[in-house]
Amino acid sequence: METDDLKEEIKRRADLAAIIGQYVPLQRSGRRLKARCPFHAEKTPSFIVDPEKGFWKCFGCNEGGDVFSFLMKIENLSFPEAAERVARMVGLEWRGRPVDAAKTERRKLLQRALNEAAEYFESRLGSGVGAGAREYLARRGLSEETIRQFRLGYAPPGWENLGRYLSDKGLGMDVLREVDLVRAREHSGGVYDTFRNRIMFPIVDAAGHVIGFGGRTLDPDDPAKYLNSAETPLFRKGRHVYALPQARQAMGQAGYVVLVEGYTDCIALHQAGFQQVVAALGTALTEDHVRLLGRYVETVVLAYDADTAGQNAALRNLEVFERAGVEAQVLALPAGVDPDEFVRAQGLAAWEKLLEKRLSLAEYQLEMVFSRYRDQGEQGLTRAAARAVNVLVKVQDRVRRDDLLARAADRWGQGNPGRTAAMQRTLAMEVARRAPQGPSRRHNPARDMQFVEQSLARRGEELEPWRLSPGLDGRLAVAGVERQLLCLALQDAEWCHRLTTLLAEEDFSPGPHRELAGAVFAHRREAAEFAPHEVVENMPEEGGCRALGVELLLGALPEPTEEEILPLVEKLRRHRGAGGGQERYEFLEEEDEAAEELETVESFETLRARVVPALSRGEISPDDPDYLRYCRLRRKFHGRGGYQFLQPNGPLGGRETLKETDEGL
Repeated sequence: METDDLKEEIKRRADLAAIIGQYVPLQRSGRRLKARCPFHAEKTPSFIVDPEKGFWKCFGCNEGGDVFSFLMKIENLSFPEAAERVARMVGLEWRGRPVDAAKTERRKLLQRALNEAAEYFESRLGSGVGAGAREYLARRGLSEETIRQFRLGYAPPGWENLGRYLSDKGLGMDVLREVDLVRAREHSGGVYDTFRNRIMFPIVDAAGHVIGFGGRTLDPDDPAKYLNSAETPLFRKGRHVYALPQARQAMGQAGYVVLVEGYTDCIALHQAGFQQVVAALGTALTEDHVRLLGRYVETVVLAYDADTAGQNAALRNLEVFERAGVEAQVLALPAGVDPDEFVRAQGLAAWEKLLEKRLSLAEYQLEMVFSRYRDQGEQGLTRAAARAVNVLVKVQDRVRRDDLLARAADRWGQGNPGRTAAMQRTLAMEVARRAPQGPSRRHNPARDMQFVEQSLARRGEELEPWRLSPGLDGRLAVAGVERQLLCLALQDAEWCHRLTTLLAEEDFSPGPHRELAGAVFAHRREAAEFAPHEVVENMPEEGGCRALGVELLLGALPEPTEEEILPLVEKLRRHRGAGGGQERYEFLEEEDEAAEELETVESFETLRARVVPALSRGEISPDDPDYLRYCRLRRKFHGRGGYQFLQPNGPLGGRETLKETDEGL
């Protein structure tokens, strides 16, 4: 049969859905099957398989092809290797070009060596020499059925046992060295067995082929507790996980997979009836690992030991998951307990109950940050804040990042609303500065810490911009009035917009106040979204403008009322319009000649009936003596709860409308 004819015959006989289904859980969709694409991260399935026509296609990443191209892409195979594998599945023999045939034969030889080694290790475990290994596995609570299911074995002591056994099977030492079953002696020549006196865990790929081994030593003096096969043509640690074939179906049904650190942790959970679990292979988690698991599930749950190493492993992995587009969660285990010990001691029900308390990876990282510095006082909390920013900037989805930021601020505030609000503003500013879509500035850890320290140092300064005490001779400083209005403009989008219509930057004193006012007002007029932290961040360090902006942005802001703000606005305008520039604002309360006769509720109501309609019609201004008396008496009789909104033709040119409260306005 010609090569092209053989290729078509293999494709005709191959069960495309069954082959792809080994790697991706497929769901029926009419005549076709669908799944989430194994080649890129996606939430909604766009990967289609048509068994009748023999092709697959992803409409998300635009990849597609036949059974050969699928295996080539997902297993990183050459065409002859993929063709040979499919041919073997359908009972045919692939005959490619001589050079391709040589590569295929070599790969088959490597695969055979690994299979023979797995059988050898299994036989040694069941022999007399494996008694100690069997006792160890029994102490770990593993049943004979589980041992057979995972093909566990034993590599006996001795330097040449496996090498001689496989040599007698006709396998050359060059083959055994290529798959790391034996290693070369450095000085004396020859080879020695890689695995000796170890419990052996065969590592298989998604198709179920043995590709390498992990070995757990039984020698208490051996410093290498676990030893994994080195990188080979068949085995890439960064692309495989342990027990994937056993877990694949349960993973697809559950929608998530638990990733544990150890082989026995994984096996113990499977034996307990929890199937959607795989193990890492003694290497750092890679993006390829996450993408591999993302073919089957939307969420990966990291079940690391609750020791420092386990916590650090979780802290390192947020960026990996963010880049791969797979959701990560963390299962916080009790201190000093691994999954194997937990499930054996407390059972499956307790394990599943524990799973209900899992956190997102970012939440877990923030919790670890604050826990680490919890008992170190104010300085510790400041350090926690700086490191919380390191976590938050890694979260690419803005909505999720904002939610986490609010939680972090609440955690830091420890129930104090002022502290929480200050922290939230501090974190928001620093995250905006360092996030990828933020201003382009070089990350400087020392400066970042300094910024957070300075910002948080101000969080205790509860600014009371609407409760300023009189200065000398009963006067209020111009600077104080300006600070009030700038604080309001930086923290309240609606008021910022209104102030831009009522004031100009020239109404503020020359220097930092005027410079900050100009920047804030320009931003509010031009920017699509109100983001005052960006304004402050871009202010120059020189001259104190940025420091002023940080202070006012982070200051506590009581809810202001119009009767408190509008007189300040008008007085500031009048002061500047009159050629002011003095450092102090002559803001003396006018002597109220008729105060005595008006200080009754009845007289106040008479004044209210005259002032409010006149104000709404634009017939009087907020600096009118009657209006000022009205405001003072209203505070006396009704407190500070009302709101006055001016009509479009009001004296300050505002765009607001009149609204009355139950208290009279």
